[in-house]
Amino acid sequence: MSEADQQASAAMGPAESAAAAVRVAEPLKIPQRRRRSLWRRLANPLVRSLIAVLIGTLILRLASHAMGQMTQFYLDHISRSYYHISHTTGAYVIAAFFITELLGSLVFGTMSDRYGRRLFIIMGPVLGLIAVQITAMTSALWLLVFARLIAGLSTGSSVPATLGYISDATVGRPILRARVIGFFEITLVGGIALGAVVGGYLWKFFPNEQTFAGIRFMSPAFIFNGLIFILSAAVFAWGLRDVKRGKSGDVDQNGISHSAAAGRTLGHYYDAFKSRSIWMFSPAWISVFAIVGMWTNVSARLFTGHKQYEGQLLTGAVSPEKFENGFATLAIFFALGVLAWSFVLARYRKTSVMLVGTLALFGLIVTVCALNHLESYSSPFYYLLLGLLLIGVLVLSGFTPAALTYLADVTERFTENRGSIMGLYSVFLGVGQFLGTSIGGYFAEWNGVDGLLMLSAIFGAITAVSLLALRRREPPAMPPSIKLAVQGSV
Repeated sequence: MSEADQQASAAMGPAESAAAAVRVAEPLKIPQRRRRSLWRRLANPLVRSLIAVLIGTLILRLASHAMGQMTQFYLDHISRSYYHISHTTGAYVIAAFFITELLGSLVFGTMSDRYGRRLFIIMGPVLGLIAVQITAMTSALWLLVFARLIAGLSTGSSVPATLGYISDATVGRPILRARVIGFFEITLVGGIALGAVVGGYLWKFFPNEQTFAGIRFMSPAFIFNGLIFILSAAVFAWGLRDVKRGKSGDVDQNGISHSAAAGRTLGHYYDAFKSRSIWMFSPAWISVFAIVGMWTNVSARLFTGHKQYEGQLLTGAVSPEKFENGFATLAIFFALGVLAWSFVLARYRKTSVMLVGTLALFGLIVTVCALNHLESYSSPFYYLLLGLLLIGVLVLSGFTPAALTYLADVTERFTENRGSIMGLYSVFLGVGQFLGTSIGGYFAEWNGVDGLLMLSAIFGAITAVSLLALRRREPPAMPPSIKLAVQGSV
């Protein structure tokens, strides 16, 4: 203590000296206060809700993808045992899912803005449970299409509401938004990876036509898949707390009827599509989802069915469980890439990241083509090409979180209708996967894996042209330090 401080202390009375001593000791208590603050944050209902949203979505994705993959195996079984189903017809059955996903996203995204997110998030696994039970009990093609339509409503209900919830929770925090959306994309890819493994083994141990409790099931694997949908609904019901959105009933807090508000929100879809930020970007995202759709919804039957295309190593090459394990491995690498990109995404222009992903896509097309035309799996180039394939997947993974973050940034101009605008994610997803799956069936029928690769290259070229046009008008990325300084000044 300095001489001046000693003189000041001597001039104080006993009470003042004690108070000063307490003030001096106060900084020592800051770490303890921080610890208590951290525990309070963890107990925060919003934090718990975000965790429940991510975990429940992961489980829901798992169940949905397992159902989709097993439906492909089921169609192949029906084709071999009951009546012929071509790759083209099978692709249309699978693609029915995306019709209702598209329409459901528009309607349910709008309704979630008015009635709250929780109802529509929980509705997702409930509809999925209904769809999977119908699939388990029939081999009639029209009923399988009906089940796919209900399954599409499941995704159309849950995804826009979930993205709207995340967008609400990250207003004014772009770095947090990029990371949470990155985690959301990991639930998508992680669900695909886990669903691939679960679907493969469920089909292996419960292939078809068994009786449980006196009821004959054409495909009992789907019954066990239904338990996963129930688990997802339980997680949502337990942990999710909705955001209050005004009065319940026929009018909102401003006295506007919900029907009028819904019409006004659908008008915002039109306004959003008119925006250059959206219509210049939509061809790229639709094309990427088309590629995802064709490989996810057509390749399983192509890789695991009978050998039909001479000179193509990958067609009819593996059993369902081995295919699903390989598919899961690629999905895990994709998820790791998304996780890595989510921590650096805010530093770069979104179009730059998406263009890098597009270049990786063309690299993957060349790599898979080389794999498909090897003489055998014992070729000395086999493992080299596999390594290049995994590297390409890691780089490509940056596209989806960059695209989602771009769309979330667009919602800042539609703050009252975030669920509706984030529903464009499912609109693009539905349109893209419907196109990719439907057209992919024709290309697979025509030329197997090479046909899918050719179609992928066409969609990749559309993506590149769209992104280059969009990049010319996108502002440069703002460094994170400057973003924080701007937010602090506001």
